[in-house]
Amino acid sequence: MWYWVLILLAAVAVVMMLRVRVRFELAAGRRRLFLGLGRSGADLDLARKSGRVRLFGLGVRSFSLARREPEVREEPRVEKRKPKKRGRERSLRDAVRLFPRVAGAFWSYVVGLLRAVTVEEADGEIRAGFDAPDLTGMTFGWYEAALAAVPSVMSRMRFVPDWTGPSLSGALRLSVAIPLYSLLWHSLVLILSLPLRKVIKLAIGEKKGVQDG
Repeated sequence: MWYWVLILLAAVAVVMMLRVRVRFELAAGRRRLFLGLGRSGADLDLARKSGRVRLFGLGVRSFSLARREPEVREEPRVEKRKPKKRGRERSLRDAVRLFPRVAGAFWSYVVGLLRAVTVEEADGEIRAGFDAPDLTGMTFGWYEAALAAVPSVMSRMRFVPDWTGPSLSGALRLSVAIPLYSLLWHSLVLILSLPLRKVIKLAIGEKKGVQDG
């Protein structure tokens, strides 16, 4: 029996040492994204709207990313009166109180993951913009913050904001990986550092007209 326990522990250790890998390639007429564990995962061709499931690097199944429109069937309309549901209220004061702690926990989580990431390949320049200039500025601010937090990773990526309108151009090759055990550890730290009960209570809200006793 101990042999089976040792084999199980060894298998778990091997899986934990595998790397969660994200690989992205953007060029003229080419957009590819790979998400997986080790060499197994989903290889997506976003330009052709197709994908392939890979197992240990070998393609085992292809699928389409094109959206299928559901068939419309005409059915007789029957008017049903739905009972009115009592609305829920969410306290803005509680949200403001929770925001610094929640934002700090997520920021530490993101920085911790970036520091644990291994950059296998990174080179490129992205020129992008949104309909609203404030979204473009927010994205550029996130890039600057990430550059200051992890310069060894983000210095290889150049982001040039386009303030004139929505656009996306440039060339980019990026492949990053993080050990599975590191991802699970940082996720556990995030869960323990968040006031989950308060966050869930705020997300659900309270029924209107109900006050805490």
